[in-house]
Amino acid sequence: MSIILFLGSSVKEYIEKSAGMIQEHIQNGSLRCETCTKPMKHHSNYTRGIKETGEKIPITVVRCVTCPKWHALLPDFILPGKHYSGNEVESVIIDSAAVPIGEIETEASEPTVRRWISQTGEKLKQAAGALKYHFGRIGKAISETVITPGTAYSELEQILEKAPRAVKNSGNKLGLANIWLGATGIGAYI
Repeated sequence: MSIILFLGSSVKEYIEKSAGMIQEHIQNGSLRCETCTKPMKHHSNYTRGIKETGEKIPITVVRCVTCPKWHALLPDFILPGKHYSGNEVESVIIDSAAVPIGEIETEASEPTVRRWISQTGEKLKQAAGALKYHFGRIGKAISETVITPGTAYSELEQILEKAPRAVKNSGNKLGLANIWLGATGIGAYI
């Protein structure tokens, strides 16, 4: 499992500041297991690559102090299960609304772009529904009448703009949605 957090706006900032930010989360107990909500502690690290830039970043793995669960702490500019950055995937999703797939500017292959569009579209709809439900449950309902119908991405973007409070993020809407989904206990990431 992964936990998505704001750990820097860029790879450079992530490398410089994430270790301290993670340690602070662990020390103050704000880093909780998504399964049982108990505190987490540092377990290990591994290296993960970002395919379109060739950069490699260290990823911290934490372990629950109670249940036998491990969680990778991912920065919000990385999407779980993707080799490309969240920024690259988001750019392709946005471009796909107006540009034919074969003409989208990306390092990813056309089959990869097609897969992102088909997989992400359904996940965006699910995330939008889950976040509307959560915001309504905490008394901050977002009326359907203020959401302009459009692509799943644009509807999710509108929901995030009307979120009850600002959440620090890298600027990537997919990452911001993932932060909210994890914070609400939903844990089904885009």
